[in-house]
Amino acid sequence: MNNLLPYRSLKVAFLGSLFLFFTSCTNGNDYPICKIGNSVLTISELNKRIELYYPNLEENEAQKLAIEQWANQQRILLEMEDNMPKELMEQKVKLDEDLLQLNLYTLENKYISENLDTVISEKAIQNYYDQHRDNYKRESYIVRALYMKIPDTIAKIINADKYYLLKDSKDFNEINKIGNLYATSFYLEQNRWIYFEDLMREIPISTSQKEDLIRNQRHAIFFENGETHYVNILDYKTKSITSPLQVERAKIKQHILTIRSNQLREEAKVIILNNVRKKYPIDFY
Repeated sequence: MNNLLPYRSLKVAFLGSLFLFFTSCTNGNDYPICKIGNSVLTISELNKRIELYYPNLEENEAQKLAIEQWANQQRILLEMEDNMPKELMEQKVKLDEDLLQLNLYTLENKYISENLDTVISEKAIQNYYDQHRDNYKRESYIVRALYMKIPDTIAKIINADKYYLLKDSKDFNEINKIGNLYATSFYLEQNRWIYFEDLMREIPISTSQKEDLIRNQRHAIFFENGETHYVNILDYKTKSITSPLQVERAKIKQHILTIRSNQLREEAKVIILNNVRKKYPIDFY
């Protein structure tokens, strides 16, 4: 019989909480549901726990789990008070400091949301871009290369695969003829440099594939939408270029907002702490 007592107690508490839950919804009052030691679980705290931890469960199941969760927390707390009071006090002090920082951060966020100027002028964006231009530099490949695009039906007949590697002057002359006669897109420069991205603009391959092509493979044939693409990288080197403002505009706006938010956070910390010192003074005994 004794083994049934905890279950019956929990069941009685649970059924009672259901009654109190509906009653509280009717008249707006808060009611105690159950207690362990000197700690009491009220209907308002129960509802908050359900909202935080079990919002997608059926009402009865959510209430049972929330009550058991609260009960286990109180049981462990009582066990610590009985057996390890010093360690419990140390943990409480640490938790209070952690909670202070969390609450302060939440109040800072509220202050920031109420005071952050989200309007960013084009002049502010331009000034930021000019002052941080080095941040928008990147290494880009430039190449001397052959690029040719020919319809598949024609490519099979003229056998361009045989010449696009440009092994000698004969191949160069043949590719020139093929490109000028049959190609829908044709580029061949042995002495002039071009940005690799511009050369490969019509070929839908990944960045890693492009990297491999330019550094290792140096030549390739691609098939896309009924057309054959021929690429032969004769030589390459890197060049530092600055990403244009229109590409970076969205990122710059976010950077400016982040700077403003960080400035407001430092301001908020001081204001909030000063305000609460005045609002809630210390009363010494």
